[in-house]
Amino acid sequence: MNTQEKANESLKLKKNAINLLSKAIAKIILKFRLSRTEILNSLDEQLVLEAKKQDPDATNVTIAIRTGINRRYIPAYLKGESPKASPDKLASILEDLRWTAHKYYNSTKITKVGHFRTFQSICEQRAAGMLTYQAILDELVKRGNIKDLGQKVEILDFINLSYKNDINYSQITAVQINRLIDTIIFNSKTINKEDKFVQQTIFSSQINPNKFNNLHREIRQCVDNYKSDITKLLISYEENVSVGTYPEYGVSFLEYKIEK
Repeated sequence: MNTQEKANESLKLKKNAINLLSKAIAKIILKFRLSRTEILNSLDEQLVLEAKKQDPDATNVTIAIRTGINRRYIPAYLKGESPKASPDKLASILEDLRWTAHKYYNSTKITKVGHFRTFQSICEQRAAGMLTYQAILDELVKRGNIKDLGQKVEILDFINLSYKNDINYSQITAVQINRLIDTIIFNSKTINKEDKFVQQTIFSSQINPNKFNNLHREIRQCVDNYKSDITKLLISYEENVSVGTYPEYGVSFLEYKIEK
């Protein structure tokens, strides 16, 4: 392959990558009814902030060249705050309840009232000054996430809350994609294989689609068993501090589905 052929092949690969990324973004915009204009404006802002983060000494002209954004807009982007969506309060409370019940009660049930490791204390910590723990209890019972047992509450369905609400699920999707991209970029810059984060894909193109449903169920069972082992491993490394004290560290599971 001569130099020109290599250059053409490189351009083709870059175009394919851009098309795939654009297709993914288009699906997200349409699925969650997001604003295309806001997406594009936010993309420009994040490009500027990320370029400055990677090179704090970069001038506005340099950032404009690297990002392709008019240099007149650079100062405004640098002065503005990067938009950060606050996590959904109910989802945060449910996550805290799930971990507390698993770690300290070895159960799906947790004491309702009290000032330490209870439903009440978690609600008051996560939604201080916003909602009473009773109001949160009523809402979570109504949504089918927990069951009121009197002295205790039982966690029934953590995932249900997110899947019922497109806004919540769009946030979860954005977080997952961001985690994936951070991992890919880190691994691309890391030389030693032992230092790279887990990023593996196993697939086959020799399975009849008629068997996909059965395979899906078996994969689900394998992942559920493995998830339990990973959860125990994470807990074994935890310190006796409040949820959210340290940055998140964990593993994501993805049984991927490709749509043409």
